[in-house]
This record gives sequence, C-alpha cells and structure tokens, in this order.
Amino acid sequence: MIRLISTAAFLIVLIGVNISPVRGQTITESPSSSPRNPPTSGPWNQEEQRLNSQLREANNSLSGPDGRSNFANTADNFYAFEFSADVRARREKILQPTKAERATYAEFLKQPHTGLIRLMPQTARVVTVGKLSKDKLTTPSMFPGGGAFYSFTLLNHAPGDWADLKLKDGNLEVAFGSDVLGALITLGDISLDSLTSDSPGVRVLAHYARPSHRKQAIIEDQRFISGVTVDTVTVKTALPVHEQMTYVLRSIAYGRSDLLVAVRVVKQNEDGSILLLWKRLNKFSIPRLKN
Repeated sequence: MIRLISTAAFLIVLIGVNISPVRGQTITESPSSSPRNPPTSGPWNQEEQRLNSQLREANNSLSGPDGRSNFANTADNFYAFEFSADVRARREKILQPTKAERATYAEFLKQPHTGLIRLMPQTARVVTVGKLSKDKLTTPSMFPGGGAFYSFTLLNHAPGDWADLKLKDGNLEVAFGSDVLGALITLGDISLDSLTSDSPGVRVLAHYARPSHRKQAIIEDQRFISGVTVDTVTVKTALPVHEQMTYVLRSIAYGRSDLLVAVRVVKQNEDGSILLLWKRLNKFSIPRLKN
C-alpha cells in the first residue's frame, strides 16, 4: 500500500514538472491573445509607435547627410516627411518677400513665368512635434529644408526630389535629388528683362542634349560636379552666391520635369539669406531615363 501511494505521488510530481514552464522560459500565447492591461505607452500602443516612427524619419532626414543619390535606382528618402497643407501654407507665408520688396520689382513680375523668392541658408535643425504646433511654428528653420530649397515646377519651397535649387554654405546648388541631372552657369551682372534661351552663354544650357541612358547620365553628373568648360562657359552643379549676379540653371529631373531658369541675386543679407528674382526661359518635354 505504501509502495502504491509512493508510486502515485511520484507520478503526480513528474506530470507537474512536465506541464510547468521551465525557469527562464515564457509561455507563448496564441496570435489572437492580448494582455489584459496593455500599457498606455510602449509596444502595445500602435498609434504612438506610428507617430514615433514618423518623427524618427523626419529627424533622420533633416539631420542626416544629403548624399548625392543621383541615378541610384532607389527611392530618395531625404526629407520624406509629409506635412499638412496648412503647415506648407504657413511655411510659404513666412518665406514670402515683403510688400516693399515686391513693389520694387512690380514691373518685372508682370511678365509671365517670373517670380521673387527668398531662400534661407540650409541648416541641420531638427523638426519636432512640439515645434509643429500652430502657436510655435514661426520661423523657416522649423520646416524641412528650412526654406533653403525651391521648386520652379511646384512654385514653393518644398525640399526633396521636386526642388530645383538649393542655398547651402554660401553656394547655389542644383542636382541634389535622385535621378536628377543639373547644371549651373553664371552670366555676371546682367538684367533678366531681355534674357532669352538664345542669349549669349544661355545657349550652352538651352541646346544641351540631355542623356537618355543611365550610364551616360552618371558620367555627365560627375563632369558637372567637377566643372566643365563649354564654349568658354563654365558649367558646374554649385557656384558661389554674389549679390547682383545672374545665374542660369538647367534642371533635368527624369520622369518629372526639365526646366531652363535664370535667377538673379538682388539682395544678400547678413544672416545668409538671399532674395532672388527668377525667370523661366524654357520648359522642355518630360525626360525619360533608360537603364
């Protein structure tokens, strides 16, 4: 009898050991199961995870390098954070030239495809959710790009692939997005009023035969980065900013746009910002790039 009781007790202990979790292991639950009291912050809060992910993306793109990803066959995530139409509108209002500045160039601005814009020097300021609140959003540095970019297609300061021109480190720059080929020249102290695509110097960019194959586009991009002289005209992707100087850019964004634009620095401020008059000289067909 004692042997029977001992045997039964041994079996009960053995079964208990087999069904209990071993120390250091956790019990796995079915995919449909969930904790009874999920925390208000942490991995169980999907909305917070989504917002944190968006904020990290914005911060990384704003503080990270804008490495040249041209013709890389990959999506360019630089400044990929999407802002509401209200935020974008307030950005444009902050960067808008004053009434007095617009009045000074009122006659010129009556011409079609012209404009007056302000560019701020590019900074590495990080945008945070707190700074995006309406009562705090008061300076250009709180936006992606900080007002340093401009798109002559969208006619706003949106940074990223659609931008055609950028102000950085005292230079005007082109060709900084993915699958974009850009060239920039300077004409000197020349008025924009009578400037056309057939004007001396401008013809170099106006008659440039854009490459249609990726390999050739990469070669051309490297040539323009280093600088190349064509018919005594120096073509580069970046040139120093000088007041009362006129520049011409050709921005070839494959799959999006191809523009020839003249810009003139009419004012350079101590904070590094500049006031630019611009005039579109030509709009070419949308370019396509073959692999």
